[in-house]
Amino acid sequence: MNNETYFSKLNYTLANEDTNLEYQMVKQQKPDRVLSVCGSGGRSLPLAAHTQKALVCCDLAQEQLMLAKHRLESYSLGYRDFLMYWGFAPFSTHENREIREEIFSQLSLDGETRRYFDNYYRKHDFEGLLYQGSWEKTFTGVPRTLKKVIGDSYDKIFNFKDLEEQKRYFDKALDDPLWLAVPRMVLKAFGNAAFFNAFLYKGNFAKKNLPESHYEIYRTAYRKLFYQGLTRENFFLQLSFLGKVAYPEANPVEAKEEFFPEIVEGLNRCQISFEKKDLIRCALEEPARFDFVSFSDVPSYFAGSDEQNYLQRLKKGLRPGALVVVRCYLRVPESTDLTGYRDVSDQYQELIDAEQTQVYKIFVYQFQGGL
Repeated sequence: MNNETYFSKLNYTLANEDTNLEYQMVKQQKPDRVLSVCGSGGRSLPLAAHTQKALVCCDLAQEQLMLAKHRLESYSLGYRDFLMYWGFAPFSTHENREIREEIFSQLSLDGETRRYFDNYYRKHDFEGLLYQGSWEKTFTGVPRTLKKVIGDSYDKIFNFKDLEEQKRYFDKALDDPLWLAVPRMVLKAFGNAAFFNAFLYKGNFAKKNLPESHYEIYRTAYRKLFYQGLTRENFFLQLSFLGKVAYPEANPVEAKEEFFPEIVEGLNRCQISFEKKDLIRCALEEPARFDFVSFSDVPSYFAGSDEQNYLQRLKKGLRPGALVVVRCYLRVPESTDLTGYRDVSDQYQELIDAEQTQVYKIFVYQFQGGL
């Protein structure tokens, strides 16, 4: 995507991916140098936990890089204040506004980042930033609107604390036309290309080449998630049906208590840098090569020679044995030249199957060396 309109605002303030996949891979590999699409910072900064020397976050949107710098500084707050500042459960983005203003005034931010978020906060009366991105507003707006009409009739699906009990419930519920009324309405919105294209991607929606319809892709994903794990532990389901992450158990990696100390330690240990560049250019212009690359779903938007050759272009920025993680949303790049790479996705299938959105096709490639 090269649309200037798209890359001139906050598109993501939480995350639309389950970073636990890459987090666990980095934990296994312990790479020296990691390159990641920046996004909100929520998908990239946690990777520092088990990175040994350097984490480079790249993005074409300066606003996303500033948000990630903002996030980086907020890790100094300690776990409870970090949750409160951003509005992670059990806290709310609508609460603690005076405290948030005070914390913001004390964060060590560069001038550009401080001016941007000072203006943003004042326009929004210091509401937490967690759901202020274009993606989050688009995604969470659907269930909020539906709840005004229908009420809280389906909130009970998040009350289960036993997976077998939850499965028994869905065995019946998924055949119940009354219960399915709301999920079907949610699915129709999320599975509608025109909806996302108009309200978020502004004409840059991925050119789908998967055989399933948008509706079928989301329907299949949700059915998997209902049986995959407890709904109260899944951030994507809660965003979809509640319009927010309501239960602390569902907080993403960056806001999980068991990971927080590791992330803070890694951020203090590693060299962290932010680059306003596309990922391939960043890889080629960095002075040292990378051991791990998190591509996000960027390749889904490639076409022609870009989708065929992007992995070949990336080679000069990789050390032999480097892992490249590619998420594909609606579109798998066609005729991609894999010369010099080995598809090792099956080695990470358990992690891929546990990913909490299930709307991506995920591939892991290992660079074998050579140009």
